[in-house]
Amino acid sequence: MSPLIGDSELVPPAVAYDGLDNTIQEHQQYPHRLQRVDSEESIQTVAALPGMVIRCHSINMSGGGSCILRPSTTKVALKAVQIERRAARKRQQQNSNNALSVEHNISNFGKESYWIDIETPTRSTDELADFLKQLRLPPFFVSVLSEPHNWNSEFIALKQVSLAIFQILPTDQKDEEISHVALLSMPRLLVTFSTFTQATNVSTTGRLYQLVTQYMKQKERVPQPSSSGLLLAWLQFHVRRTSRAIRELRLATVKMDEEMDEDRINFDFEQLVEAKNCLLRVLSVAEEQQETIEALVVAEKSTEGVDFSNCKGALSMLCANSSSNERLSSRVDKHMNELRERCMSHREDTLNQRLALLTILSAIFMPLTLLTGIWGMNFESMPELQYEGAYQKALFGMITLALCLVYSFKRAGWSSH
Repeated sequence: MSPLIGDSELVPPAVAYDGLDNTIQEHQQYPHRLQRVDSEESIQTVAALPGMVIRCHSINMSGGGSCILRPSTTKVALKAVQIERRAARKRQQQNSNNALSVEHNISNFGKESYWIDIETPTRSTDELADFLKQLRLPPFFVSVLSEPHNWNSEFIALKQVSLAIFQILPTDQKDEEISHVALLSMPRLLVTFSTFTQATNVSTTGRLYQLVTQYMKQKERVPQPSSSGLLLAWLQFHVRRTSRAIRELRLATVKMDEEMDEDRINFDFEQLVEAKNCLLRVLSVAEEQQETIEALVVAEKSTEGVDFSNCKGALSMLCANSSSNERLSSRVDKHMNELRERCMSHREDTLNQRLALLTILSAIFMPLTLLTGIWGMNFESMPELQYEGAYQKALFGMITLALCLVYSFKRAGWSSH
């Protein structure tokens, strides 16, 4: 099979798989590098790394507008892309650039497209680079994809293929690690590539794939049966997932606001701090998703890897939803900040009230302490000690003084604070 992208010399001949015989030969030459996974969903043309899950589907649309995903193999998918590239070269030789653009759009419409999903545990850069070379990618793409720990949200467009690094919410919302997915889009093929930590449950990673697949099977979720339509549906799924997380945080914020109004004293401030931290992570995802989608829209004219000419409405909706997520998350963030300020203000008021009470008590007992200090001095000649009923009179005078101070403070309004 000729290279998927670029020239054949980009990949060593020993890694060019045409079937099971070459796979066995490669395994005999390099037994320590790759292990083949025998599964109906595993690709048949390249060797998967141990623990790696690879799925391939073909896509077309039914008469009712719903998407039909059928199991396929990467051999068929890569062959379809190879045929499309050969046809593009012939059209390029025969037609002008303008005519080529028109015929390219017509030739892809209605053809069967494919989706390859690859999930792998965290691996070394060399291991991932060896695997990715089997897909016949240019060295630049291999260097970027083989270092998922350095991924940042970005969009790179070449003539025949585009690469998008897209940030998504983790499957477990309590997970604080940032999750990215790489998307390779080209005529008739979409490849999604993601990694997960060794501690992640395999069923958890598969659950996210199942949710995406179920979403795509719903009516009118995929705007057109092409790689670009699949890309829009895939992005829309994660953008709506982000939107749902923001709405849940908004409802939680409204509930905390009501709880604070009902009982400020027993309000759980730690709950607000946890919601704030969660919102900051979601806000980061929403902002980076919008930036990636905006770059995707701008770069469409310069690459054949994406073609949204037949799904402008879906693209506009995707842009609107991503912008709405950022605005909504900003409003929720503002609401949480106001709630936090109210909570801190209430705490300060409570502290001030306690300090005011201590100040009043100190002012009341200060003259009493002065009198007891004077009468407690050990002088031999203190006439007051010889008076009849001096003790009772002193107590009565001290109580009267205290009551007068309390009355004066009350009239001054100190007790109301």
